[in-house]
Amino acid sequence: MEGILGPVVGSLGIGLALAGAPGPVQAILLSESVRGGLGRGLRALFGAFATWATLLITVALGVSLAAPEGMTFRLLQLFGGALLIWLAFDGYRAQPTTATDDRGGLPPMVRGSLAVALNPGAWLFLGAVASPVFANASTLGGTANALLAAVAMMLGTVAGDLAVVFLGAYGIRRIGDDRALTVRRALAVLLGVLGAWLIVSGLLG
Repeated sequence: MEGILGPVVGSLGIGLALAGAPGPVQAILLSESVRGGLGRGLRALFGAFATWATLLITVALGVSLAAPEGMTFRLLQLFGGALLIWLAFDGYRAQPTTATDDRGGLPPMVRGSLAVALNPGAWLFLGAVASPVFANASTLGGTANALLAAVAMMLGTVAGDLAVVFLGAYGIRRIGDDRALTVRRALAVLLGVLGAWLIVSGLLG
């Protein structure tokens, strides 16, 4: 039993570590939370989680997934970078909104979903880390064990990302309008820098 549960426990730790590593998804979740409060941040988190959960379950069910490379990886970098730059521009010029105000363009849920779907790092992780972990879990305990490992990884990821959302909604957002505006614009600049880096990387191959 201990050997069977090993990949499940390990998946939980991997999920926590993944959420704790700053990246485009965490930057978008923080930006959305600062911009519109807890409600908007949770909606962005739900979009990101739903997309991530779908991908993890697909891999756990045995769908073979190799880490993207070549032109596929470059296209992910270009489209992902373009998304981040657009979100950076939108976030920089936007005024504080309520949790249900989507006048800024894409709804928060869609932003969260695209942050995962167009994130090259997420696809690399799925092919290089998640796929071998779930394959090992399946070897030890069948498909059910692989699915348990996927659920554990999801829980670890969402726990870390939820902390990011609360930080934005109840931490940064409560420091005052002027300071919150400065932080939101700084996050927008960060997203823009990440987006530009992805595009340059994609163009240079």
